[in-house]
Amino acid sequence: MTAQMVDERVFEGVDALLDDFVVITDEDTVVVTYTPDSREPAAWVALGLKHRGFTAAIVPMLPLQDESFAGRLAEALPDRSAVQGRLVIITLERDTMSHFEVLQPILRDYGPDKTMILRIISASADFFTKALNVSPLELSALNATLLHRVNSAKRVRVTTSGGTDITVELDSEKYQWISNRGVWRPGGFTILPAGEIATYPVTVEGVLVADGAYNANIISDLNAKLADNPVRVEIEAGKARDLTCANPELQEMFRLCLDSPNGRNVGEFGLGTNHGINEYITTNSHINERRCGLHLGFGQHNQSFSRVAYAAYAHLDLICDGGLMWIDDDVDPIDLSHVEPIDVPHPVDALDEDITGDCCGMGYRQLRGLSEDPTCAVPQ
Repeated sequence: MTAQMVDERVFEGVDALLDDFVVITDEDTVVVTYTPDSREPAAWVALGLKHRGFTAAIVPMLPLQDESFAGRLAEALPDRSAVQGRLVIITLERDTMSHFEVLQPILRDYGPDKTMILRIISASADFFTKALNVSPLELSALNATLLHRVNSAKRVRVTTSGGTDITVELDSEKYQWISNRGVWRPGGFTILPAGEIATYPVTVEGVLVADGAYNANIISDLNAKLADNPVRVEIEAGKARDLTCANPELQEMFRLCLDSPNGRNVGEFGLGTNHGINEYITTNSHINERRCGLHLGFGQHNQSFSRVAYAAYAHLDLICDGGLMWIDDDVDPIDLSHVEPIDVPHPVDALDEDITGDCCGMGYRQLRGLSEDPTCAVPQ
C-alpha cells in the first residue's frame, strides 16, 4: 500500500470522526488537545477541521501528569457567551487517557447540553483507517441487539474454534452493562474507539484460549496479535488459575498482570461489536478489544466500587477470534462475528463510558514491582 493510499484512508477516517461521531455543525467551537505520541493524529484532525472552515484551538498536554495543562486549556477555551452551538473538545492519546479531573468540570461550566468531550485512546493511523468504518447509529443497533438478548440472561456459554469453552453467570440487576457505541450523551464523555458491550460476571468457569490479541493498561511494545502465540487460561470460580503461552516474553507479561493485586479476578465479560475492524493490529490497543468476538478482562473491573468492592492496578484483556454464544437454554447460538441487528431500542440504563477517570500508561517496571512485592495491596 502506498503512502498516498494510506493518507486517503486516514482522511476518510477523519471525515467519519467529524461527520458521524462529532456530527459537527457550523456553530460549534472546537478545541483539540493531544499528548506528544499523538501529535500527527492531532494534526490530521486539525487539517480536517480547517478544510471545514474551523480554526481549532490546539493545546498540547503531557500524559497523566501535567500541572500546567489546566491553565493552558483554560486560556484556550472560549468565553461561554461566545459559544453559539456546542463546545467540542477532542483529546487524542496513544497509550493513556488523561486529565479527567481537568475536563469533567467543563461539562458543568459550559452546560452538559452544549459540551461534547470526545476522548480518543489508541490514536494512530490504524484508529482512523479501522475503528471508524461503522457509524455510531449502527454500533448502537448492534449493541442494543446483544443487550436485548443478554440483559435477562442468567448464564451464557461461549466457545471458539481456537478452543475456548467458558460458562459465564450474569446478574444484570446487580451489575451494570457498559455499551460503548460512540454516541454523544449530554453530560458524559464519548470514548473512542467504539464498539463493545461488557459487564462484570458473577463467575466464570472453563478454558479461555485467546487467539486474537491482547490489550493491557500498560506500556508494551510486544506484538499484540496472538494468532501465532495463543494464550490458554484455566478459569475456576471467576479467577485465572493457570496461564500458558508459548512466547516467553508474552507469558512473563501476562503472568505479571495476573500476579499483581487482584489481577487474577475476571473483572470483565466483554463482546466486541465493531465489524469495521477487519483484522487485529500488532499494537497494544483498544482497537483490538472492539473487534467482533469475545474477550475477558482480568484485574480491574468496570463497575462502581459500591457494586464490586475490590480494586486492581492491572487490567489485561485477552481477546478471542470470534465465538459462538448460547444464552441460557437456547438451542441456537449467536455468531459473535456476524451479529444481525434487530429493531429494538437501546437500553437507557446501560452506561456509555467504559473508561471513567484516567487510564492506562503503567510502566512495565511498575507492573513488575506490583507483582513481586508481597506487601503491595489494594482493597479486596
